[in-house]
Amino acid sequence: MKLPANWFELSALTLGAMIDDGTLDPVSLTEAACERVSAHDPRGRIFISASESRALTEAIAAHDRARRGLRRSPLDGVPVAWKDNIEAVARPTTAGSKTLQDNVALRDAAVLERGVRAGLITLGKTALTEFAFSGLGFNPTMGSPNNPFDALSPRAPGGSSCGSAVAVATGLAPLGVGTDTAGSVRTPAAWNGLVGLKTTAGSIPMDGIIPLSRMRDTVGPLARTVKDAAALWSILAGVPTPDLNGADVARLSLLLPMDLEAETDSAVWEVFAHAVECLEKSRANVIETDLMELREAHRFADERGNPAAVEGWADWGDTIEAHPDEVFWAVRDRMKAGADMTARDFNELNVGFEAIGARFVSATAGFDAMIMPTVASVPPRLSKIETPDAYAAANMKSLRFTRIANLLGLTALTVPCGMTEATDNRPPLPVGLMLMAAPDQEAKLLRLGVALERLLPPVPLPIS
Repeated sequence: MKLPANWFELSALTLGAMIDDGTLDPVSLTEAACERVSAHDPRGRIFISASESRALTEAIAAHDRARRGLRRSPLDGVPVAWKDNIEAVARPTTAGSKTLQDNVALRDAAVLERGVRAGLITLGKTALTEFAFSGLGFNPTMGSPNNPFDALSPRAPGGSSCGSAVAVATGLAPLGVGTDTAGSVRTPAAWNGLVGLKTTAGSIPMDGIIPLSRMRDTVGPLARTVKDAAALWSILAGVPTPDLNGADVARLSLLLPMDLEAETDSAVWEVFAHAVECLEKSRANVIETDLMELREAHRFADERGNPAAVEGWADWGDTIEAHPDEVFWAVRDRMKAGADMTARDFNELNVGFEAIGARFVSATAGFDAMIMPTVASVPPRLSKIETPDAYAAANMKSLRFTRIANLLGLTALTVPCGMTEATDNRPPLPVGLMLMAAPDQEAKLLRLGVALERLLPPVPLPIS
């Protein structure tokens, strides 16, 4: 059973189907994936730790199930990269921080257990921003991958799930799992030409995941196609795979908030605007309107503060203060900004977001989804974010649009929608289009995503 030469370019569901029909051996696939990780990531910037022994043990079991016709899911035997804030038994779970290098898990996180029961192969644990607290994906203390779309100038890969995104984009893993508290699945997905799903808070168990915000942390898939993301989401959430057949954009009603162009890089807006034109030509109704609740959410967040910083400091403040030199200054200082908020202020902050979220859902009830650029900027060069002010501005812009879904308790999906034009100092870079809807609308958004995927310009991934 010969492994296809281009196996690392195939979708996860294609690999699963080949395992199912007996033309692909999950052991050979896993061995090749482990060899590819070793060859392409020798410094461990994408994978904090590979799990070759465990992966091969799981692959042997998947091979036996396939031989006997007892596969557990369409992805049984397919390797997956897991973000290293998700516990895997007998392995350190660092959350990207040197302070947690000795934090060895006693068991798998609940969501990883679900993956194993469905036959997913645990390829390894991937890099992230420290304590998952940044949209840029830059981690100078433990290492982080560069954005693979610029081979000449190191650029931010997007965070905090940078390792899982880069692993999928470069063909080291067919699928990745990340967490999203303000955009940490969708930002790296958009900047790496991938599909990323922000799930409803509480819909996927967080047991065994190192927290940043216990109220807003969510788990979500990163994938090359919407169908792959849907298949992985169904496993992680423990729900049936949604019916994606026959999805079409005709007669969809999509809300486009006014005044987004002013907040968006011109190169990004040009790609997004072309995507909107594609939707309209396919008879989608794109209605631009002034969404007061969106402006209200931004203003409230800007004025009242970041709830994730408050919760993060409550969990990690003592650790950071005990080891201040081992934590990247930008993460340390941003999280410390939540140290002085009183319990009353924190409660008012959450009550305020809940009220705005309810009004947002009501105001958008007549639409299939709201659309906007996933990220307002292209990934910045790392050399441009070395000062505190530059870092803060770039980080805020990387999460400006995505954070709304987390703050208001919504569901969101990003799909690639094209590439920016090359310039003298910048190669073409991917842009994402985000769909946002009420809570528990994952299946609907995935169905919409499949329809958009057929229309929008493809993003060629940097796989070699």
